[in-house]
Amino acid sequence: MAQCKADKTWDPPVPICEQVVKCLPPPSIINGEHSHFSDTFGVGAIVHYRCKPGFFLTGNESIRCTPHGIWSRPLPRCEAGCVSPGIGHGKVIGWEPLYMPGNIITIECNTDNISKVLHKSQCRPGGTWFPPLPACDGVLHCSKPPDILHGGHSGLGKAVFTPGTSVNYSCETGFSLIGMASIYCTESGAWSHPSPVCQVVKCLHPPAITNGKLQGNTSDTFFYGVSVSYSCDSGYSLTGDAFITCTASGTWSPPPQCKEISCVFPEVQGVKKTTAGKTYRFGTNITLECDDGYTLEGLSQIQCQENFSWDPPVPACKLTSPRSGSVGLGIAAAVVLLLLGVTIGWKIISKKKEGYYRTYENYNYKTSLD
Repeated sequence: MAQCKADKTWDPPVPICEQVVKCLPPPSIINGEHSHFSDTFGVGAIVHYRCKPGFFLTGNESIRCTPHGIWSRPLPRCEAGCVSPGIGHGKVIGWEPLYMPGNIITIECNTDNISKVLHKSQCRPGGTWFPPLPACDGVLHCSKPPDILHGGHSGLGKAVFTPGTSVNYSCETGFSLIGMASIYCTESGAWSHPSPVCQVVKCLHPPAITNGKLQGNTSDTFFYGVSVSYSCDSGYSLTGDAFITCTASGTWSPPPQCKEISCVFPEVQGVKKTTAGKTYRFGTNITLECDDGYTLEGLSQIQCQENFSWDPPVPACKLTSPRSGSVGLGIAAAVVLLLLGVTIGWKIISKKKEGYYRTYENYNYKTSLD
């Protein structure tokens, strides 16, 4: 909040909104990758690069987001290294399995015709040697193909690798091959490409399921063979295997589904429900009663359970026996008639005790009992 002062200025001064400068995601480089996976890159953010196996970084290792919203230049490059050559009747002084561009090696030939002649050659970008490697004998051979961790090659049974001989690499289950799967021995006695590497297979984050959730493992990294489990929300039942596994192909096995729990109300003769419907969700209570002429056998209120059943069980309505009703009516009628007969007989006896009895013949006179 600012207030206007007598000198026509604001106190405190009116703030100024400046646009926030950000850089787009850092550019990719061939045969390399950067270390930052954020979606936001403010001014001053630094991203580091590294090369894949068999390649060397040339140039700056990192770049920075500038105040203009662009990344600093130039970008680094990943140059292919040179594989150590195999010399038939010679050797490389200071041998290394892989050389970066610019490295110079010294080769010493020692054959029957040539005695300890030294040759120098430089590794060039792209993995080639210049000048070409010398031939210390009539036919050059490649050295034994390098072994790789968690993998192997098809040349284990060979002792000599002449130019043109190819070797195939493969990885153990759960590992993926990075690089060239097949390399061959060149005329210069060097392998055509660096040996590949076997990298453990990773799966993306497990898929989400409707009306359910992932349990336990909250890691962001899921390697081959790792299993995770699911559970369903209240009112839903799990269909399928609760566990899924990261497979050798880098995908998850099929996830389960969460099915809504519902109980089916059976057809029961004579039963009436206070809640209409044929299926009912988990936890629903239903009150039952019987039609006229039926008697309820069991509890009148039942509830839908997690196992799709009713608890207590659905009661039955038993038909009331019509014979028992007729018998009751007959007994009642007999009792009424009996009481009526007793009453009439009692009146007749009472008249006799008074000394006369009226008939049709003596209607107009009395007859003494004396």
